[in-house]
Amino acid sequence: MHRIEIPDRKIVKEIPSEISEMTRDQYLYFVMQILDYMAGMISLDTFRIKLIRYLLEIRVNARFHTLKSEEQESINGEIYRLSLLCDSFFREEIRDGNPVKIANLSFVKNLVPEICDRYYGPDDGLADITFCEYRFANSYFRAYMKDADENDLNHLIAVLYRPRKSMIRIRRLLPGFNGQERVPFTSKSNPLKLKKRVDQISKLPKSVRYGIFLWYSGCEEFLVKGKPEVDGHEIDLSELYKNTSGETTQANIGLVGILYTLAESNVFGPIENTDNQGLYDVMARLYQVVMQNREMEAKFKKDGSGKDV
Repeated sequence: MHRIEIPDRKIVKEIPSEISEMTRDQYLYFVMQILDYMAGMISLDTFRIKLIRYLLEIRVNARFHTLKSEEQESINGEIYRLSLLCDSFFREEIRDGNPVKIANLSFVKNLVPEICDRYYGPDDGLADITFCEYRFANSYFRAYMKDADENDLNHLIAVLYRPRKSMIRIRRLLPGFNGQERVPFTSKSNPLKLKKRVDQISKLPKSVRYGIFLWYSGCEEFLVKGKPEVDGHEIDLSELYKNTSGETTQANIGLVGILYTLAESNVFGPIENTDNQGLYDVMARLYQVVMQNREMEAKFKKDGSGKDV
C-alpha cells in the first residue's frame, strides 16, 4: 500500500500499490478507466488523475473555483504528482517500436467474487476449480482473445460463476467436504442452465465482465509461470513449458491430451474421474510425470561413465 500524509491537515491515507490490494469498487472503477483509455477516450495522464482522485476520494467543490489561479495550479500539480503513483498498476511494453503502458495482470486475487446477486466465482488463482471447468473456460478465453466476441466472454464467465450448493453452511462442516461450494460444472452440465447464466451475464456492465476477464488472464499467466504449493510442496509450473535443454518453448500443452494421458495412467481413474479432479491436482500430477520423464531421458543420454552418449 502507498501511505500518503499531509501533516498540516492531519491527513493520513493509504491507497493500493498493486491491483490485488484494491477493493471491488476500486477495481471496477480502475477497469472502467482502462476501457476508456483503450478506446482512446482519455489520455494516460487523465486516466491516472481520475484514478488517484477516486482512490483518495478527492472531490472538486465550489470552494475550489473561488481560489486564486495560483492556488488551483498548485493543487492540480500536487494531484498530478500523486497520480504518478498509479504507474505501479502498469508495466511498459514495446509495440511497433513504441513504448506503451498496459495493465499489470500478474494478480490472482478474485476481486469480483459474486455477480448478479446469485452467482459465485472461483477462489483466488482458480484454486477450487476442476480440470473440466478449466478446459471449458480456457477454450472460451482463447476464443475471446482471438476474435473479441462478447459471446465468448459471457460464456467464459458463465462457466466460472455458478450458484452455491444448497445448505452450503452445513456442507462445510461435514468431514468429506472437498471445498467445492458452487454447483458442479461437468461436460454433461445442462446447457439450458448455462445459456440462462450467459443471458443474465450479458446484461452486466462491461467493466464487471472485462474485470473478470483481466483477473482470469492473470490466473492463466500464473498457470504458466507460477509456483503454487500442492500438498505442502511447491511446484514450478514453468517447468512444464521447457524442453530437456531447459529452454522455454511456446508449445501449448493440449488440455484434451492431458486428460487422456492421465486417464490412461489410471492415476485418477477413468476419463470422467480425471476431468472432475481439481485443476491443481491434475497440474501437480502432470508436473510429476514431466519431471520423471525428463530425468529418465537425461539418464539414457549418459553412458556408465557419465559422458554423453
